[in-house]
Amino acid sequence: MFFDAVVGNPPYQEKIAKQQSATNGQARSKSIFQFFQKAADQIFSGAVSLLYPGARWIHRSGKGMRQFGLEQINDVRLESIDFYPDSQEIFKDVAIADGISIVYKNKKKREPGFRYIYHSGGSSICVQLANPGEELIPLNPHDGQIVAKVMDFVGKYGLSFVHDRILSQKLFGIESTFVENNPTKVRPYTDDTNVDFNTEIKLFTNNRAGKGGRSTWYVVKRSVVTVNAEYIDQWQVVVSSANAGGQKRDSQIEIIDNHSAFGRSRVALASFQTREEAVNFFNYSRTPLIRFMYLMTDESLTSLGKKVPDLLDYTAENRLVDFSGDLR
Repeated sequence: MFFDAVVGNPPYQEKIAKQQSATNGQARSKSIFQFFQKAADQIFSGAVSLLYPGARWIHRSGKGMRQFGLEQINDVRLESIDFYPDSQEIFKDVAIADGISIVYKNKKKREPGFRYIYHSGGSSICVQLANPGEELIPLNPHDGQIVAKVMDFVGKYGLSFVHDRILSQKLFGIESTFVENNPTKVRPYTDDTNVDFNTEIKLFTNNRAGKGGRSTWYVVKRSVVTVNAEYIDQWQVVVSSANAGGQKRDSQIEIIDNHSAFGRSRVALASFQTREEAVNFFNYSRTPLIRFMYLMTDESLTSLGKKVPDLLDYTAENRLVDFSGDLR
């Protein structure tokens, strides 16, 4: 075999040291593997095969992945994708959360579509897929039939997707450094703490920045929240922003009452005027089918919930779901 170029063991990402303390005290990083693929696409004359993290680009989630993933999965030159959700099947003792993809492109290929091979536990599933356009493909082909039925249901009843409800991670503008930087503005909150809700609110945020920080309840003046303060008076259903889809660990889904705000450690899936709506949405989100549908896209906030049906109405008036019964 003759090779025009070989790239051996390049870095998949780079750290951005300048932004280390801007939000949570941790060094931030950005993916750079896509630049190797883009360069190869420009210079190769025959075929190119590259190996790099897979889940995020396939589901177009995370910084720099939206346009790259969209173009790549719809590239007529794309001949095959091998995806390994467990990176250790390729690299022993190396954990890559996004799994591994092996991308093969053939410049002479003219027909649309590509082979998708899913590898897990020593076995493989190979399917021929059409270039999906804006749609996100299931990482595991076995899940395709369930996803298709759910999508038909959404279309039939004119529903939307939960992704469209998700609020900004910066909703209340409370950074992970807030408590450290403002120790005189907070006091610990417990169930026995007296709170004057005319002037005070509960605040759920990290006790300190970085990996050692723990989400903790405090009491602060209402004036501490200077952006989107109207949401303090609503009920939010929130999840851990680090594990929003529950793929790596428990999403820690919970209801935040209408006297509270929270920091970047949580993100609101939805916000409601009434407790009834929040409880119904919470119970709906805990059902096996909906938890499964959260797993159909990467849990990065840019793709979270894109396959999860939004029932639109979470009151007792909803005609599709009886919230008074056992939703399981």
